[in-house]
Amino acid sequence: MKKLVTPFRVGLLVIAAGAFFFAFFMFARKGGLSDKDSTHVWAYFRDASGLSAKSRVQIAGIGVGEINQITLEGTRAKVWLRIRKDVELHEDAVLTKRSESLLGDYLLDLSPGTEQAPAMQDNGQIRRVIDTQGMEAVFQSLSQITADIQQVTAALRDVLGGEKGTGSLQHIVENLIRLSDSVDQTVRASGERLNAILTNFQGVSEDVRGLTRENEAEVTRIVDNIEGITKDVREVLTTVKKVVGTNQGDLQEGVASLKETMQKLDRTLGNLEDITHTVKEGNGVVGTLLTDKQLGQKLTDAVSDVTDYANRITNLQTEVGLQSTYLVAQGRSKNSLSLRLIPKPDKYYLLEIIDDPRGLVEVQVVQNNPPASGQPVVQTQKITKETFKLSAQFAKRYYFTTLRFGLIESTGGVGADLHFLEDALTLKMDAFNFSAEELRYPRLRATLRAQAFDHLFVSAGLDDILNAQQRDTATRRLIAGRDFFFGGGIFFTDDDLKALLPSIPLPK
Repeated sequence: MKKLVTPFRVGLLVIAAGAFFFAFFMFARKGGLSDKDSTHVWAYFRDASGLSAKSRVQIAGIGVGEINQITLEGTRAKVWLRIRKDVELHEDAVLTKRSESLLGDYLLDLSPGTEQAPAMQDNGQIRRVIDTQGMEAVFQSLSQITADIQQVTAALRDVLGGEKGTGSLQHIVENLIRLSDSVDQTVRASGERLNAILTNFQGVSEDVRGLTRENEAEVTRIVDNIEGITKDVREVLTTVKKVVGTNQGDLQEGVASLKETMQKLDRTLGNLEDITHTVKEGNGVVGTLLTDKQLGQKLTDAVSDVTDYANRITNLQTEVGLQSTYLVAQGRSKNSLSLRLIPKPDKYYLLEIIDDPRGLVEVQVVQNNPPASGQPVVQTQKITKETFKLSAQFAKRYYFTTLRFGLIESTGGVGADLHFLEDALTLKMDAFNFSAEELRYPRLRATLRAQAFDHLFVSAGLDDILNAQQRDTATRRLIAGRDFFFGGGIFFTDDDLKALLPSIPLPK
């Protein structure tokens, strides 16, 4: 009879705790805006990762609304918003998805639109959305780049392969050696002047490339106009020289100075004409950039691909969590630090470091030689050590169920999570320690987790449900058996940590 009373009491306590957390969640989950005080609008997003119900909508850093609901329509996420009625929304309103660093997740920046546009009605759509894309576009771009590289390497193999290609390559190398020797001598003779010229020319080329990349047609017309102007100026200078050459008397000194100025101006305009002619013909770095459309397009595509790749890498979400629970039978607290890597909304990788007061039980074999009287030659001792435990799991979600497997507290295990009420209430089941000698049955743990506020959660449950309690004879530490626990924790998305992950060197 006594064996049935204890589990019955524990079951009643778990049911009471679950009812308390459910009532607490239903009381605290109500949004901050009512239907009477808000305007309902919606928008489509290609990627709604990081957004959740009650996520903030702000203008100039001031909250003006919240996300009410997120649904899936086809391949896009439909996000419903509640906006305060004192905010005047127009048809050209813009939504921007933005992430916050440290203790902040994704939120939406709202631009209400211009006064010239019509006012937006209730249940209207915000059509202008600045969104982020997934990793598929990156892989597609990388596939195209790989195909281009394969074509280039195949062309090089055809050109440089065989005896003829080897001879050509050797001849090219010899020419390059002679050219490098000549360049080295030239650079040694005028190193400082060459450095100054290259620095100036680099600055000029960067400025010209920036100005002409998107205005090629206009630059060509300007060059043609400058050539016409230089011809007209030369004709004017010729006329002026004739007029100045006939001046006599007191104006002789002034005329001589004016002649010298005109000569300098003539030389300057001649140099300008040569430069513009060289650029128009496509000679030099600047001329190549202006005339070679294929090279300019490749440079633009390369910069765009690198930028897109960097943006996709930084879309990897990282979630850092801290949790502390109090073990009733143990009389001590259990603490854990977790890192969750989320490449996609339906899967994640979980790493945890756990400080478990149960410790780690090790079995040692001691041999007495010679044996003491009344003692066996070989003795087996169990030692409980204070140590950290490690969990490393892979999780995949299917509808309202998430399946997990991997290491659970330094042993192999599996787990499953059942999500309710838009993920605000989660029932977690873990099974591990399948081969521990001190346990008659595998260690089974049930946890009920409720999230009533952003970044905060509370939890309660029963650990090691199937085994009877066992304590260390020396320290009275509970090393196995049923134990009720309750506690809470905090979690946040860390964008700074996410930006560092791609730069971590991998072992070769």
